[in-house]
Amino acid sequence: MNASLRPILGAELGAFVLALGYGFGDRWSLADHPQWASAELDRTVGAFVDGEMVATGRNYSVELTLPGDVIVSAGGVSWITTRPTHRRRGLLTRVMAYLITESRDRGEAVSILGASEGGIYPRFGYGVAARMAKIAVDRSAASIVAPSGLSPRGTVRLVEADQSVQAASPLFDRVRRTRVGAVSRPIAWWAEEWAASDWIDARRRFDVVYEEAGRVEGYAMYALEGEWVDGVSKKVVAVRDFIASSPNAEAALWQYLFNIDLTVEVVAWNTPLDSPLPWLLSDSRQYRTQGIRDSLWLRPITTERLLASRSYGADGALVLEVTDPFLDLAETAGRFLVSSGSDGSTCVRTDRESDLVMDADALGAISLGGFAPSQLARASRIAARDQDVLELADSMFRADRDPHTFTWF
Repeated sequence: MNASLRPILGAELGAFVLALGYGFGDRWSLADHPQWASAELDRTVGAFVDGEMVATGRNYSVELTLPGDVIVSAGGVSWITTRPTHRRRGLLTRVMAYLITESRDRGEAVSILGASEGGIYPRFGYGVAARMAKIAVDRSAASIVAPSGLSPRGTVRLVEADQSVQAASPLFDRVRRTRVGAVSRPIAWWAEEWAASDWIDARRRFDVVYEEAGRVEGYAMYALEGEWVDGVSKKVVAVRDFIASSPNAEAALWQYLFNIDLTVEVVAWNTPLDSPLPWLLSDSRQYRTQGIRDSLWLRPITTERLLASRSYGADGALVLEVTDPFLDLAETAGRFLVSSGSDGSTCVRTDRESDLVMDADALGAISLGGFAPSQLARASRIAARDQDVLELADSMFRADRDPHTFTWF
């Protein structure tokens, strides 16, 4: 197919939004999301056939937190669509190659995304690096019982939606810098994407902050979903966003959410796998995991920078051989000596014998510590020279906490 790829022009923004609707089957107005849609048009890409935009994609400039509280630049891939009339013609492959190369040219360490379908992105070098859990707790059978060593000293306060960004964004920026896997949120995302009225009903939305000494240390956004049935409320507290800077803030916010009258259940769709909530409940069995799914996919771009930037869970040295079957980028593929010790971590190219061999998507999966190299080795996704090497790799790539992304984009 004779398609040309280029960034869209400002005058083509309406067509860009229309193409998104064609691809996702969900029409929305540009007026509802003007900042989010129009941000960084130079990082967009449209595929044009006979002057018609038939496929789309874009990168957002974001930051990713690596193990060791290290921040690296990342290209946040979004708006990936192909018009139904033009599927199976190689357009997606060309768009992804364009975006990865564009991210490489900007010097970003990694490319990241949240996938609409799980089977698409491994072939482009992306691996699942972080997951999230959807959880539910029956309010009638469990309550929050804070441990004796935990004593929230602050206050919980409801705020209106137009105040929440000012209250929550500085808190989020502090917290995401200390949580492996967290992705920054450009300011336009707060109102127009993360809390858009077509995603959370404004009539049912509520925002609450937890403050200590006049500073916001916790934030939650939730909706009261459901109805009254035969005079009895069947409403559910549906938690959309939850940010806490300390155990005190975490306990205080959950305590508040579990004490909202006329509700039967608390549910949260984006919960860290290592959430402390089960340990705050009077009956931890009531913490029900309704599903675990991928949240962040990561593709290494500049492998040296990625592996040299993060900290490691143990001292040691390993030689990783990384292949890039999709693009064979010089910055991604090669043999790398990764060392960690008292002086920090380094990563340099080497001709030494490989200890581990993997494709880019496998490196993406282990790079945040969410999956152990041995787990992928058991699935034949990583080849190890011997068992000792694999045990060292598990120790080195371990992170202090499970990665958690917070942000969907």
